Amino acid sequence: MKLQIVLIGIAVVAVGMAITNPSKDRYIEYATEQFSETGKTSICAGENMPIAAQQSCKFVISQGKGVIKRIVNNSTKQQNYVLFSLYETDLPNKKVTTIAAFGNFHMLK
Repeated sequence: MKLQIVLIGIAVVAVGMAITNPSKDRYIEYATEQFSETGKTSICAGENMPIAAQQSCKFVISQGKGVIKRIVNNSTKQQNYVLFSLYETDLPNKKVTTIAAFGNFHMLK
């Protein structure tokens, strides 16, 4: 009886994972937002950079989200394991691996 309950529980979790496995389109939206925010905080936040230049930098990155989205779309490969997915995005100077499960994303590196 306990074994049946455990197996049913595992089956319910597996079905839930399969249903909530995020699509590549959702990943692209997520990654575009993450890379844009990273750009704003790392590129536009120099100590010696005047406030006006920081704001201009952030504006340019915000306006360039379409370009960032195309780069992410063209450089991302999905490995779909039904219960979860792995996304590998090859950027010019960095490779980013992301695991997607239960409708969420977690960047590994």
